[in-house]
Amino acid sequence: MTRSIPRAITVASCLTLLACPANEVTDSSGDEATSTDLPIAGSDGDTDDSRFEPVPGGLRRLLRHQYVGSIRYLLGDQAAAAAAPPEDYPLHGFAAIGAAELALQASAIEQCETSARVVATAAVAHRERLATFAPCVTAATPDSSCYASVAADFGRLAWRRPLAGDEVATLVRIAEDARAWGDSFAVGLEYELMALLQSPHFLYMIELGEPDPDAPARRRLTGLELAARMSFFLLGRTPDAELLAAAEAGELETEAQVRAAATAMLGRPEARATLASFYSELFLLRDLPTIAKSAELFPQFSPALAESMAQETLQLIDEIVWEQDGDVRGLLDSEYTFVDAALAGLYGVPAPDGPGFHAVALPEEQGRAGLLGQASFLARFAHPAMTSPTRRGQFIRTRLLCDIILPPPPGVDTHLPPDDPGKPQTMRDKLQQHMSDDGCAGCHRVMDPLGLTLEHYDALGRYRTADNGLPIDAAAATDDLGEFTGARELAAALAADPRTAACVIKNFVRGGLGHLETFGELPALDVLQDRFVAGGHRVQGLLVDLVASPLFRAVAAPR
Repeated sequence: MTRSIPRAITVASCLTLLACPANEVTDSSGDEATSTDLPIAGSDGDTDDSRFEPVPGGLRRLLRHQYVGSIRYLLGDQAAAAAAPPEDYPLHGFAAIGAAELALQASAIEQCETSARVVATAAVAHRERLATFAPCVTAATPDSSCYASVAADFGRLAWRRPLAGDEVATLVRIAEDARAWGDSFAVGLEYELMALLQSPHFLYMIELGEPDPDAPARRRLTGLELAARMSFFLLGRTPDAELLAAAEAGELETEAQVRAAATAMLGRPEARATLASFYSELFLLRDLPTIAKSAELFPQFSPALAESMAQETLQLIDEIVWEQDGDVRGLLDSEYTFVDAALAGLYGVPAPDGPGFHAVALPEEQGRAGLLGQASFLARFAHPAMTSPTRRGQFIRTRLLCDIILPPPPGVDTHLPPDDPGKPQTMRDKLQQHMSDDGCAGCHRVMDPLGLTLEHYDALGRYRTADNGLPIDAAAATDDLGEFTGARELAAALAADPRTAACVIKNFVRGGLGHLETFGELPALDVLQDRFVAGGHRVQGLLVDLVASPLFRAVAAPR
C-alpha cells in the first residue's frame, strides 16, 4: 500500500539534522588562514617547501557512485538497487569538481528525499545488513531503545562521526513520531533512516580541518575527515567501522600510518571498482553506448558493441594497474589488448575460445598501440560517419597531457567543407582550411596532427589504408612532441614526455579531490611526480603517495 509522507515528520522534525552547525564552517580563530608554513603535523615526507598552500576546506556532495556504494555497504544490495540520487554534473570535465562547486537545484534536493525514502523502505524490508550494525532491528519485538541504537551505531557510519546527544534525541523523536503515526516499529525505523540519509552529514563530505600546531597558518584534516576522504577516494564509499575506530584512536596521524591504511584499502575489491569508475569518466567510456554511428556505414555498431569497447579499455587498465602493478604508460604503448567475439571481428583477430574477454596480440600491420589504438577512443572521438582528427587530438591534449585548449572564437565556422564527388579529398586535405585560417590555426596546429597520425583507423576504430579512395598519409609533427607516424610512434612520444606523468597526477587530484590544481599546490605536485617517476609510474604507488601527501591531508581555512 502506498503511504503518504507526514511532512511534519520528514521536514519540520529534520531541520536540526539538515543544518550544518555554523561553527563548523569557520576557522576557530575567526580569521581566514593563509598558508606560509611547513607541512602538516606528522608528515615525514619531503614536501618541505614553504610555498605549499592547500586549497580551502569545505563541503563536497557525494558522487552517485559514492552514494550508491555507501548505501550498499550500509544497507545491502536491495537498498543500493533502489537508490536514485541526483545526477552528477561535471565541471572542468570532472563530476567531483561539479559536486564541490555547483549548488543543488530544488529538483535535485527533492530527488535526495525521494531516494532516501525508497532506500529506507528497501532497507527495512531487508534488514539483514542493517542488523550487522544495529542487531536489535531483527529482534522479534524490538522496543524504542532500538531507535537510539540505530542513531548511535548506524548513524556513526552513515555520518562518518559519532553523533551528539541532541542529534540522537532528534532522530529518536522522528522515529517515535512516525511509529505513533504508522502504529509500527518498522514505520518508525523507516523514517529514522530517511532522516539520516537526507542529512548533509550523509550527503556531503565535510572537510574543514582543525588547527595544525606544526603549521599554524594552515589546517589539517581531522582523523575522521581524513578517514572519510581516504575511503571515498580509494573505495568509493563511506569508511567502515575499523577505519573510523583507527581515526578516533589517533592511528591516522603520521604519514606511515596513513600509508599503511591506504595500502590495505587498495587490497579490497572496491578499490578496483573505484579506479574503473575514475577511468570511465576520464576516458569518457560511459558515453560510448549513447554515441551515434551511421547505420549505413557501420551496421554492426550497437550499444552492446559499445559496451564491449569500454570493457576492453577497462580490462587493459585492470591488467596493468592491478595484475601487474606495472607502468601505467602501458595504457599508451601496449601491443596487446583484450577482446571478446564482437571486438575480435572489428580488429581482424581470431575470436577467443569461450565467452568473455581474452588477451590477444595486436596485428603488427595495423600499428595499434594501447588506448590510441582501441575502438573505445577511436569511435568515441569521431563523427557518426567520418573520423575527427580534431576531436582525437583534443582528447590527447586535454586528458593525457592536461593542456588547455580554448574554445573557437565566436562566429568561427567549425564545419568542414562538403565533399565534392568529382574531387575526392582525404581528411588531411579537408583540415588544411583550419590550418590556414588565422582564427583556427593556433589550436588546430597542436590538436590536428595528433589525430591525423591516427587516420588509419576509421570512425568505428577499424583499420584502413585509404580515406575516400585515396592513400592515407599518417606522418605528422608538433613543436612539442616532434615527428611521428602512426599510433605507436605517437604513443612513444607521449610516454616519454614528462607532462604525461604530471597529467596522471593532476587527473587524480581533479577527479578525486574535486578541484583544479592550484599554484600553491605545485610544490606537493612536484614531489608526487618525482616519486611517481622514480617508482616506475605505478598507479598503486601513486595513490598511496597522494593520500599520504600534504596535498591530500591539509586544507586552508574555509572561505
